[in-house]
Order: sequence, then structure tokens, then C-alpha cells
Amino acid sequence: NVELIWQTLPWSPIPVGPNDAIPTNEYNNVELKLLNPGLVHIEEAGASRVAKMLGIPYAPCLLGFEGHGGNRTPSIRGIVVHEHNADLLREALTEFMSSQLEREHEKRVERIMKRWKKLIVGLLTKERLEREYGGD
Repeated sequence: NVELIWQTLPWSPIPVGPNDAIPTNEYNNVELKLLNPGLVHIEEAGASRVAKMLGIPYAPCLLGFEGHGGNRTPSIRGIVVHEHNADLLREALTEFMSSQLEREHEKRVERIMKRWKKLIVGLLTKERLEREYGGD
């Protein structure tokens, strides 16, 4: 019972609606090559963290396999979310990254100020010791 190519329909993944669960494989990830219509791959770093904070359902995305010394290891990068959540997630990710940069800048300024304070206190201590005990 062999069928010819024009007698068959090309296979396409089942569309996923906004309220449907994200279909995953037995390892709980989604293969990029088999991405269902209605789902979007977001590759930005930190996307899973923001999606978890917002309560957006997501699944890790399997891009393929890489060879490392004869072993084949999965290459998982980014996440897969519903199309209607993609814009919200991208905006939240932008906000999260800008706030994270701001926090890093504040921490850096704080470390710089502590170093300056340490230098000034050291100089004042040295000056006081020279004044009290006479510097040679």
C-alpha cells in the first residue's frame, strides 16, 4: 500500500490556540523545527525568568544537537510562548533588562564610593598620626 507524493498531504503541526497548553516532548521542551502555529520562539537571555515572574506559560526550545567529543548533547536556547503573550513578554523583558542595568550601575557607583571613602579615611588617619606623633 504505497502512495505517491501527489496522493499525500504534507504534514504540518496542529495550530495551538491561546488557551491551549504548549505541546512538549517527553523531555518537556519544544523542537524549533516542529514549532506549532500559534507559538513563538523568543531567544533573548532572561526570557524564561521574566515569563516565570509574569506567570506566562512557556517551554524551553530545543534548537538541535551539538557534538562534543563523540557525544551528542541537546542545544537548548530561548523559550517558546503563545503568540498573544510574545509582545507582552518582550516589553517586560526590555523593562527587566533596563532595571537590571540600572541596579548594576547603582552597585558599581556604591563600590566606587566605598573605595573613595576608604582612601580618604586612610589619608585622614595618616595625617592625624603625623600630626600627633610627628612625621619623619
